Amino acid sequence: MDTGDVEVTSADIARIAGVKPTAVSNWRRRHDDFPRPVGGTDRSPRFDLAQVERWLSAHRGAPSIDPDQRLWQAVDSLRSTMPTESALAWVGILLLHLHRHHSPPTAETADPAVLFDAARTGFAESLAAAGLEHLGGDDTPPDAHLPVLADAAVRAAQGSDPARAFERLLARLDQRAPSGSHTLPSALADLMVRLAGPAGGDGTVADPACGRGELLLAAGRAGRSPLHGQDRDAPSARLAALRAGFADLLDRRLSLVVDDALRSPALPADGADTVLCAPPFGERNWGAEDLAEDERWVYGSPPRLESDLAWVQHCLTLARPGGSVVMVMPPGAAARPSGRRIRREMLRAGAFRAIISLPPGLAAHYAVPLQLWVLRRPEPGRAPGPVLLADTSPHDPGAPADEASVVALVDRLWQGFLDDPAGTVKPGVARSVDVVDLLDEDVDLTPRPRLPVPRTAAVDLESFARDRRRVESALRTLRTLVPQPPEEEPRAEPTRVVTLAELAKAGSVTIRRPAARRADSDPRTGGPRITARVISGEDVARGRAASGSEEVDADPMRNPPVQEGDVLIPAVTARPVARVATEADAGAYPGPGLYVVRTNPGAVDPWFLAGFVTSTAESRTIARVSSSMRGSLRVDPARMRLPVLPVEEQRRHGEMFRQVARFRDALHELDALGQGLAARSVDLIAGRWAPGPPTP
Repeated sequence: MDTGDVEVTSADIARIAGVKPTAVSNWRRRHDDFPRPVGGTDRSPRFDLAQVERWLSAHRGAPSIDPDQRLWQAVDSLRSTMPTESALAWVGILLLHLHRHHSPPTAETADPAVLFDAARTGFAESLAAAGLEHLGGDDTPPDAHLPVLADAAVRAAQGSDPARAFERLLARLDQRAPSGSHTLPSALADLMVRLAGPAGGDGTVADPACGRGELLLAAGRAGRSPLHGQDRDAPSARLAALRAGFADLLDRRLSLVVDDALRSPALPADGADTVLCAPPFGERNWGAEDLAEDERWVYGSPPRLESDLAWVQHCLTLARPGGSVVMVMPPGAAARPSGRRIRREMLRAGAFRAIISLPPGLAAHYAVPLQLWVLRRPEPGRAPGPVLLADTSPHDPGAPADEASVVALVDRLWQGFLDDPAGTVKPGVARSVDVVDLLDEDVDLTPRPRLPVPRTAAVDLESFARDRRRVESALRTLRTLVPQPPEEEPRAEPTRVVTLAELAKAGSVTIRRPAARRADSDPRTGGPRITARVISGEDVARGRAASGSEEVDADPMRNPPVQEGDVLIPAVTARPVARVATEADAGAYPGPGLYVVRTNPGAVDPWFLAGFVTSTAESRTIARVSSSMRGSLRVDPARMRLPVLPVEEQRRHGEMFRQVARFRDALHELDALGQGLAARSVDLIAGRWAPGPPTP
C-alpha cells in the first residue's frame, strides 16, 4: 500500500530515523534529492511521508517506520478534513475489525476499500445489536485517505495487539490536547469500582459524564452489568463504544446516550445500584439559571460557580435509595464557602461515607490534589454513620506519589473502615469522624486539617539524630570553604572589555532568551510534547535543583534542554545571579524566566563568565536600565562586560569563582538542613502530648 498524503515535520522525520532534528536540517542542505516540502510554513515545513521513507531507505538504510508512529501520522494526516477524534474513531474501527479476525491481511494484499467496508459494516452491526446505532457516525474519511488508514492499521495489527495499539493512540491524543479529556488512569478507575461495592453480578452501573468510558470499562472488568453511560460529546461516546468492543462489553447490556446530563438527564429505570463519575470541573455555563428549580437539588440549589455540587446531586438522583456513588472531585468542592449549605444538608441526610484526598498529579492531566467522594443515596429512617476522612498525599512535599502504593493504601483504609466504621484512626493519614463533629460553621470537609497529628515515635528520634549529624558535617565542610583573598595584586592598567552581545555576534557564546510559556503545541508545527523537569529562575536564585515538572516542547531545535556547563541567569531577581549548570541540571528544560548562555569553551570559560555576572560592578551594568518590579530587577545579560583575557587566564580566575560558588552552595545546604532540624526539634517537643479529637 502507498503512504502518500501523510505529512510529517522535521521532528517526526528525526524520530523515524532515530537522529537529532539538526541532522534532518543538514540532510536538507547537503542532499539535493531530499524531498521538497509539501505543506506547512518556511519555518516549519511538512514533508510527504512516502517520499521521506523512500529517501531514508535509499540513503540511510533506515528500518521500517515504527507502527505506532505510522498509525499516529495516518490519524494526524486527516486533521484538515475532520476532527482528530473522528479520524481516531475510524482507525479504531479498522483495528477492531482486525482484532476480531486474528489473521489480518498483509499490507501488500489488503484491499483498502474492501477492508474499510468490512470494518464499517461489522462495527455498525455490533452497534445495532447493542442498540447504539446513533453512534455510527456520518463523517467518513475521503477515499484518497483510505489506503493510508488501512496500511497503518494493518501494520499495527501485525506488530502488536490491535487493542493496545488503539489505547496508545488515545494516549497520544491526550498528549496533543489534554484539556477536557475524561481519561483516568485505569488503576484509579478500578479503585473507584471497588469503593462502590462488591464486584460481579447484576446491578446497573451509571456514569453521566462517561467521556471515553474508562469507568464503565472498569466496571465491566469487575463483572458488573448492565452499564449505562451518558456524555454530551458524541465523538467521546463513540470512542467509548469502540473501547467496549475491544473489551467484549458491547453484549453486556451497554447503553450510551449523547446529551448533556445536567440539562437532559437520562435516568436508568429503577435507579442505578452504582454511580461512578469524573465530571467536568468548574464549569460556569452549566445551566444554573434554567435549572434553578430542578427537583434534583434536594440539598439546595447549587450557585452558578458550584457546578461540582450540581453534578454530585445529579449522581445521587441517578442512584436508587441505598445505592453507592463514587466521584472524582476537585478539592475546592469540599471547602468553598459557597457550597457549605449543600454540604451541611448532605451530612445531615447521611449522604457522605468517605472523602479521600489523592496526591497531586495522580489523575492524568490534573496537577491539583483531587479527591474521591464515596457517597450513598440516603434511605428513609437510616441514621447518618461516621465519615472516613483520609489523606494519601506524602507528608514530605518533595516525595513522589507512587500510584500502586496510593491505591493499596486506600484499599486498606477502606476495608478497615468497613470492618470498624467508628474505630479508624491512623494519625496523619485517616480517621473516622462523627457527622456532628463535621457540622461546624465552615463545613470544610478537607481531610488533612481534621486528622490527628502523628505522635512522636522512636523513628522520629532516629531521624532527629541523623539530621543533627548532617548539620554538624555541613558546618565542618563550610569551615573549609570560607573564601580567602586573592594572592595577586590588582592590575594597575585598565583591561579591555567586551560585551556578551559582541561575543554572541562573534560566535563565542549563544544567548537564549526566556521563552514564553505555551499550554499546547503549536498547531502549525504539530511538535511533540513531553513531561519533563523544568528549572526556573527562582530555582537558580535560591540555589536549588530543578523543582518543577510540566509539559514542554520536546523538539531540541526549538527548545534545547540544559547542558552541563551552560550559564543559567534569572531574568528577574533582586540581585543578578548566575549558576554554571552541573550534571544534575543537565537534561532539564529552562523555564520562562531563565536566560541560558552557552559558551565556546575554547574562547570563554563558563565559570569566568558566571563570576562576573554576580560581581557588584557588572550587576549595575546589566541591570542599570532595567525596570523595577516590586523590588526586583529585570536583567539583560547581553549588556554584561567581560575582560578580554586569554582562555588559560580565564580558567584560572574561573576556578577562584568556582570556589566561591561552592561556599555559596554549602551555605544554601546548611540553611536547608538547619531549618529542617529546627522544625523537627519543634515537632519532638510538641509531640510529647497525644492529641485528642478536634473540638467541634
